[in-house]
Amino acid sequence: MNGSWKNLNTVLRRFVDEQTVFGCGIRIYHEGEFIYEQCYGSAAADGRRPYTADTRLRLHSMTKNFTCAAFMTLYDKGTFALKDPIAEYLPEFKDPMVCVSGSDIADVVPAKSPITIRQLLSMRSGIPYHSFFEDPAVGPVQKELRKIVLEMERRYREGQKNTLADYVKRIASVPLCFHPGEHWQYGLSLTVIGRLIEVLSGKSYTEYMKEVVWEPLGLTHTCFANDLTQEDEIAEMKVSAELIEPFGLSPDPCAFPSGRTDAFGTKEDILPGTGFGIALPCGGMCSTLKDMSELFAMFADYGEYKGRRILGRRTIDLMRENQLNEEQLKEIAAEESNWGFGYGLGFRTFMDAKKAGMYLPKGSFGWDGASGNYGLASPDKRFAFVFSEQSLPHHIYYTIPRVVAAMNADLNL
Repeated sequence: MNGSWKNLNTVLRRFVDEQTVFGCGIRIYHEGEFIYEQCYGSAAADGRRPYTADTRLRLHSMTKNFTCAAFMTLYDKGTFALKDPIAEYLPEFKDPMVCVSGSDIADVVPAKSPITIRQLLSMRSGIPYHSFFEDPAVGPVQKELRKIVLEMERRYREGQKNTLADYVKRIASVPLCFHPGEHWQYGLSLTVIGRLIEVLSGKSYTEYMKEVVWEPLGLTHTCFANDLTQEDEIAEMKVSAELIEPFGLSPDPCAFPSGRTDAFGTKEDILPGTGFGIALPCGGMCSTLKDMSELFAMFADYGEYKGRRILGRRTIDLMRENQLNEEQLKEIAAEESNWGFGYGLGFRTFMDAKKAGMYLPKGSFGWDGASGNYGLASPDKRFAFVFSEQSLPHHIYYTIPRVVAAMNADLNL
């Protein structure tokens, strides 16, 4: 470590100065302590609030890191095995069907095998995401899931209560988009994992999350979006103009130029599928840079936090073990942010610096979120970092390679 952090400071400041983001920050953990924390810019479009390590952020899929951590505490307790068919615990998934048409949701065949817990965690279940806006190019399964999301959002607006159990039963009613285990596809698998937490623990997903993750790690600024109050301050997301029409939005009066595109700021979560009043295991949390980095510090210390064991050491190793075959590695690499990575049990896991175009310790693992938060931990090096920002679409393809390059220049792992 050179002690100056000149390169990393310059990169973070540049992201703000060039208007890629309103504000951003990073926190780095190494060998038992946080050695770097820096934030630049604003938490609002008009610059009235500074962006800090305590600024409340929407995590979106960064929530998945927490969900997998909570679920694997149940693995440590011997509550389940990875090979278990999920229908043993969630009967609605018994005898799944697979859609074999590119246009007709009714054109189905029986799945060759049941969905297992391992396949859920490794995104090989055949359960995709819903489509996020009206798009004739997406498949019938994604369209059917979108109908479910829109119906649940309507129910919530009308004052009706939704539950995670009901959401998962609706997901189970939709055919899979491929036979379990045959492909990798990012989707709603970890929503189902959240429901498994409830069934296996006998507690609500939120209650169990607080008990085994939030409270042991001292995460006092982490909650689910549906628990935010009017008094809770949250950073505005920078929303690019390209999303305004597809998401059915109107530009804010304070629309302004932001580098290459026009954008505006909003405190509302505009992503479809986030507004129906339940704690979403795949994307419903709000947190801070500080709180997120405490989770990753625990990962970096092989599941231990300030002398307290949260996850088993070998469980951490299992979580970051690549689960994909060669063809599935090609599928995950369709996303640039996954170049050089495999996929473990809920996390990308670093495998190849040449393909990634950046150096990280092999076996570094973590995930990101739709609004630009990104975290990785290396237990081998007792190292972790979390980068945070709030933009839709995110800038991970742009920010993370630059952050990692500058960080490596300033910190010789």
